[in-house]
Amino acid sequence: MTDFMRWMYDHYIRPNIESQPIDEGEALQIDLLNNVLNPQMRKTLQEVLAIYAIQSFRLGVRTRIALNEDLR
Repeated sequence: MTDFMRWMYDHYIRPNIESQPIDEGEALQIDLLNNVLNPQMRKTLQEVLAIYAIQSFRLGVRTRIALNEDLR
């Protein structure tokens, strides 16, 4: 992951994801997962989620570019 993409994740992607509302079921799943993971595994999970979020963001950008003409 490049420094720029890490910066994008920290300053744009993650805050955007965290600002989305979650329902009670999702909150329960998150709490359950956080309760069973030790601190090192939580950190590893956050890194894995960052990788997938960045790849999803990049896919969205590439899709938008590819469909730009069709969306006009």
